[in-house]
Amino acid sequence: MTPISTLDELPAVLPKRRVLRIGKTVARVFDYCRANAWPLFLAAWFPCLLTTICLTVLALILFADPKQAPAWLLSRGFDPRTWLSAIVAAPFSAMVFAFVLDRMANASEHGRVVIRRGIEGVKRFAIPGMRFELGQRILLAALLLATIQLLCGFAVAGEHRLLVAGLLATHDLPLRPEDIAPWTSAMGVSNAFAGGVVLVWTYLFVGDFLWTGSFDPIGCWRALDGNRLRFVAIMFIVLAIVAILKYGLILAAGLILIPADAAPPSFLNLMLMHFGLAWPFDVLHLVLSAATVGTILGAFRPQPLRQS
Repeated sequence: MTPISTLDELPAVLPKRRVLRIGKTVARVFDYCRANAWPLFLAAWFPCLLTTICLTVLALILFADPKQAPAWLLSRGFDPRTWLSAIVAAPFSAMVFAFVLDRMANASEHGRVVIRRGIEGVKRFAIPGMRFELGQRILLAALLLATIQLLCGFAVAGEHRLLVAGLLATHDLPLRPEDIAPWTSAMGVSNAFAGGVVLVWTYLFVGDFLWTGSFDPIGCWRALDGNRLRFVAIMFIVLAIVAILKYGLILAAGLILIPADAAPPSFLNLMLMHFGLAWPFDVLHLVLSAATVGTILGAFRPQPLRQS
């Protein structure tokens, strides 16, 4: 028996650190989404449809006649090429994250439309198979998403301007395509990687806010000690699978459905095809991203906020 006087001198037992297994975590995410495919689709389809409609209308208003579009609204770092697209899409992306994480946290998941005005005024309309919520937590999550996307988009636009200025200063005019292509390709690859890293951490911090009810990025960062690179790798694998499916199926559909000698589509048809074909993959992207974040948070932030 150890004397009482020496108990304080015993080494503390360190808790066993959890280690993410990349393959098992990805498989668990896809297995969860497979087992809950219909409820997750019902949670995400309406916000994603609103995103598609709003972005299509925005593109038609600004780019149907590009000469009339105000220059201060345009920027290359967004799709469509206006910084308003980040603000328009952010609330709906926040809704999908909130709804998926609500389900993973065993919170109520009834089809409903909820619009909050102020603190006390709450209007509820039960609509089966449809969910829309515009409250404080959604608006705060949307603010964070929009801020990060605006910063990234303006950074990409500024980098492009610097590239053009540098090429104009070091090359004879006019610039040839072979002078620009290598630089734009390298810039595109670097921007895709850097933007992906920023995106996955933004998703995690937004998800942590929706999961715990408080914005604590430092605590979330510390909770993943020893697993940060694994988390990024897991998110990259999930996003890469969605991207391969999206562009592979769209390319195949375009080659099959559009004849080689067909006339170029009108601007309206082009916008409808662009955003319409992207809609199901936007649903898949947000649901898988939210499910991945929820799986990670369930392991490292085990006390989600319970909602009535």
